[in-house]
Parts: sequence; C-alpha cells; structure tokens
Amino acid sequence: MEKMTLKPAVKELFYKNGEENVYFDILSCQGSTNQEKNLGSLFIISQVKYSTGDLSYMVSLISSLAKREFYSATSLQEQNPKEAFSRTLKKLNEVLEEFFQNKDFKLNIGLVGITGENIFISRLGKFKINLARNDQLIDILNNVDLFNKDTAGEKQFSNIISGRLQQNDKLFAFFPTRSVTSREKQLNDVFLKEGQEEFQQKIATLAANVSNFSCCGVHIDMRQLKEIPLRPAPKYSIPIATPASTASVRSKAEPSPLNVVAPQSIKSQARDEKMKPEEDEESSPESDEAEVESDDESLSAEQPRIIPAELSVTKRDGFFTPLATQLSKLRFLNRIGNKARLGVFISLAAIVIAIPILLIFLRGGDQSKNTINLANDNLKLAQSRLSQNDVKDARSLLQAALFNLSNLSDKKAGDVRNQINQVLADLNHASDKQPVVDETADGSKIFASIIPKALIGVATDKNSVLYEDNLYVLAETGMTIYKYADATSGKTAQTVWGSLESRAVAIAVDGDIYALTEGGKLLKYFKGKKSGEFDLQITPPADGRIFTAKDSAFIYLADKTNKKVYVFDKSNGELKTSYDLSPAGQIQDIFVSPAGTVWILSADNKVWSIK
Repeated sequence: MEKMTLKPAVKELFYKNGEENVYFDILSCQGSTNQEKNLGSLFIISQVKYSTGDLSYMVSLISSLAKREFYSATSLQEQNPKEAFSRTLKKLNEVLEEFFQNKDFKLNIGLVGITGENIFISRLGKFKINLARNDQLIDILNNVDLFNKDTAGEKQFSNIISGRLQQNDKLFAFFPTRSVTSREKQLNDVFLKEGQEEFQQKIATLAANVSNFSCCGVHIDMRQLKEIPLRPAPKYSIPIATPASTASVRSKAEPSPLNVVAPQSIKSQARDEKMKPEEDEESSPESDEAEVESDDESLSAEQPRIIPAELSVTKRDGFFTPLATQLSKLRFLNRIGNKARLGVFISLAAIVIAIPILLIFLRGGDQSKNTINLANDNLKLAQSRLSQNDVKDARSLLQAALFNLSNLSDKKAGDVRNQINQVLADLNHASDKQPVVDETADGSKIFASIIPKALIGVATDKNSVLYEDNLYVLAETGMTIYKYADATSGKTAQTVWGSLESRAVAIAVDGDIYALTEGGKLLKYFKGKKSGEFDLQITPPADGRIFTAKDSAFIYLADKTNKKVYVFDKSNGELKTSYDLSPAGQIQDIFVSPAGTVWILSADNKVWSIK
C-alpha cells in the first residue's frame, strides 16, 4: 500500500570570503539507517568569531556532538524526534558552558530538525529561517501564529520553535552575514518566486560578482513522495528437526529457491533459536499478526527461518578487509619471528596511512565531479537564456560557472572552462588587445590623481569623480551624490548635489552625471533631473567603477572581480567591446584615462596598460 510522506530536498549554500578569525560550516544529516531516517533530518549551521587562538575546531565539535546525540541509541529506541532534539540542546549547553567561561569568542548556531511534517528549531546568537508558503514570506522565528515556542531544553539556546510544514513549502535557514542581509529583499524575491536550482544560481552569481561575499545556509524544499513499504518476512521459529521431518517439509513446500536451506547441525539450529529476535522492528502491527498457512494440515511444524548468511556462496572483500587481515595477525605476534613481526607492523602502518588519503582523494573526486556538473548545467542554462535574449542572466550564469571552476585544474574542468570562455567572448565582443606591462608609467601618479591631495581623508570613496575642478562623491548609501566645489583649490565644503531614484554602485561625470545601478541600468542626469536611461544587460560587481570624459563617446565599466573592462556606447548603452585583464594577474586597481587608455595596477605593484 502506498504511503505519502514529506521529504526535504536540500541544497547547501556555502561561500567563504576569507575573513580572518571567522569560521563557519554546515552539517546536513538525513540518516543513514532506517531508524535514523525515521527519526528525521538534522541541519546545523554554525559560525564562530574569535580574537585569540584558533577556535575554528569548535564548529566541528558542535556539529559532531549534535549529530551523535540526536541519533543516539536512546533516541533511536524512543523514536521521539522532539525529545531527541531537546536532549541534543541540553548536551550542547553542557559542553558550551565551560567554553563560555574560559574562552573569548562569539558563537552563532542554528539547529533545525525535520521529521515528516514536523519541524523543530533552536538557536544560539544570530540565526534566521524563512518560509515560503503560498506566495507569502514568513519569518519563522518571529511568527507566533503558525509556530509555537517551548521552553524545553532551554539554557543557553533559545526556546524550541515547533510547527507543521506542508507540501511545496520552501525554507531558507542561514547565518545572517552582512553580504546576505544587505541583499535580503532581492534574495527574498527569488526565494518566493523561483525554485531551488534558481535560488542556488542566484547565490552563486552573487558569490562570483560581489567581492568579499559570504553565505552559510541551506535551502530546503519539502516534497511529497510515495513510499511503497516492503512486506516484512514472516517470523519463524527454528525447530530442532530430524532429517526425516526436514525432508517431509521440503517435499510439501511450494517450489521456490528461498525454500532451500543450507545444512546446519542441531547445535547451530539451537543456537539460532536462542538468538532469534522477539519482534521484528520493521514490521507493522498488521504484519506482526500475519500467519503462514500450510496446504497440508498435518504439517504443524513451522518452516525453518532462512538465515541470510546461509544464502551467501562467496564472501566479497570489503573496503577494510586488508586492515582486518593484518589486525588478525596480531594474535600470533608472540609465535612469529622478529622479521615477520616487523613486516606485519609495516603493512598495518601503510594501510592505516593509505585509508584516509584514499578517502580524501575519493571525496575530492566527488566534489570535483559535482562542480563540473554544476558548471555544465550553468552553461546549458545560459545558452537557453541567450536563446530568449536574456543576456544579463546568461552572463551572470557563465561568470558563476567560471568562479566555481577556478580551483580545478583537471582536463574535464579545463574543457568546460574553455567552452564557457568562448561563449563569454562572443557575448562580450572580446577585443584581441591584451594588457602589457608599461615600464615607463608611474603608478603612484596615475592612480593618485583620481582624488586631489587636499581632499585625501575627506573624500576617499572609490566613486569619487573629478570634473572641471569639482569633485563628485557617491554616498555610501548609493542614493545621494555630494559635491565639493573648486576641490583642486583645496576647498573642502560639502554640498548635496542631488538624490538618485535607484541605488547606484558607481558614477561618472562629463558635464552630465551617469549613475550605474545595482540592476545594471545606466541613469543619465542633467542639472539634477534624469534625462536618459539605458539597460547595459550586465550585473555590475559591488566594487565596479565607471569612467567617461567630456569628449569621449564611451562609458567604461571596470570589473576587478571578473578581470574585465566593458566599453559601452554612451549614446545608447550598446556594448561595443571588452578587454580581458587576466594576464595582469591579481588586480589592485583599474583606471581609464580621458583618452581611453586602460591602466591596471596589479598586486605586485606593476603597471599595465591597454591603449
């Protein structure tokens, strides 16, 4: 009989930005045995920030303890998910109490348990979990109508939040990093309207295009699955049978391979009878009462129970068979010579060393394969977007795929990378010009000329633009532009030039003022009023800059993250060409002169140019 059940489909969203003395991780457990799966899934999102000493190990310790306690023998026996969750919190609090007394750190943990339609949540410090249901966004931790608070297990963790999930519910459980919270509105829109894959792609795109982006969370999609439970085998006792009675049973039984039982002695039969479990944990109440009837009423004796080991003809070597073989030899060390004894120890040591290396290699291979598959999926999806004339989304998908492949060097990854680069080159109208080292250029003068010396310390924003002795500065909010009149004369009086209708990431000035929005639109202002708007069909990076000049026909967009400079027609926003800055290596800064020369300052302080 079919059984309908809710099962979580999970995507881990994990991107680090390299911040010092900060470590975070995700652990997703969905059970490896039937008992563990029946108990439910456990998700742990942890972040630790410390000032002295390396406390990153705390994250692994917490995850390991939580998993062990939630799936403990007591929990598996009771099959009470809420009690298992409560015991997990209590255990963690006991361990953390000593850490809080003796260590200087800040800890944030979110625990989520899901069993069928039931969900249990608790947190220590910062943690958020959003629910998308029927096109509505629900903040679970602050919703008292749908989710209940329980003080069970409370000590250092928050109350246990519990509630019921429904089919097609989506959950986003995450540590609220600044990168995520500052973009929560746009992420929530995608979370509500799109599926799991699209949400994952959005996070990957942000990670590829936004410097110092970090995310630590899981996307959970509750899907209804059909389960067809297997009918458990009937319970049999094993009588101490005589050869005659055994022959009688075989002659009357239905012809089936499963009725053939390997010979065993009376002693082993009695032993198996003693070891027979009293009840079958996997069987349902109805199946427990089921009886096997014989066609012949004279056969009152029960048929012998089939022992799985008796059906095995050959034994297959397991992964740890070599280790077990060497360990078995330790029993005879006192009977063998020194030379043989040394050989056993050397073999054992070699196996012990080889096993973790092999496991790491296999795991790395799986991760590499998954990364390549994801990049291939991005490539196919990008090509689909291009067929729909969605250039912006296609470019973002391709850049995200390249970002994911950046740490892989094998041939398959290289082949996929080459395909993506070719599509991007065609999409970006890539120029053949390459940056070259300019030995005669003075980098200190080129890149220091952007802001007048008199205003260093007053206006050092990356989007400060000097035009005809006046300095224009984009405020940190991205919505206001300040003006410093006669800045080159040393004047530092600040006035508000005006406000923008959309949040901008960069500005440029040529008499008109151009503002590049987060969504990739170029807004043009004249005397404080908008006079034009173009969609550049690109998602600009957070650290992007734009350049132009009074006599220039182009707008230049510098993208340090993806090592590109895009050249757009200033009159209509059409992409004319782009330059690949990869030969310069790691990039510190980019500047485009009024004459259109692209200057690059690399991490090793070399000055490169494209003229």
